[in-house]
Amino acid sequence: FRGTVCLCPCLPVHPLKVSTYLYIIQHPAEESRVLRTVPLLTACLPEDKCKVLIGRRFCEDRYPELASICKSSNTLILYPGAGATNLEEMDLSSTNSYAIIIIDGTWSQAKDIFLKNALFQMPKQVRFRILMITVIVPCWSSSLHYCNSVFMHTFS
Repeated sequence: FRGTVCLCPCLPVHPLKVSTYLYIIQHPAEESRVLRTVPLLTACLPEDKCKVLIGRRFCEDRYPELASICKSSNTLILYPGAGATNLEEMDLSSTNSYAIIIIDGTWSQAKDIFLKNALFQMPKQVRFRILMITVIVPCWSSSLHYCNSVFMHTFS
């Protein structure tokens, strides 16, 4: 099958109710990729809960809001590494809202963004304990429109 596939029937009608704020740091090359997941994510979340910043370098002077978020003790950055805490093992049940920074790019792009931006060294570094493999497979929705479903398979 080749052609355009519309995922609109698979998206929620109303934005999901979430307490976490997401900051997506997107490498500029990701904007032109065919399979772009950030627009799907932003379509599912309230506008005030998901902010996308596109670029390679982020300094405090040019991005004061991001700098403030990075300095907060309730901010986490999702990036694997020796010092990263397993996200599944953290107690996030407090009444405080959390912000999570996610870097969108290839591994080398994400590594470059993480290591070359002092702001991203400030938040607590977290990772997923389990390996997640995402596979996109075709399906038919109940309204008989072709869509893609995302299945996540986990390995301990």
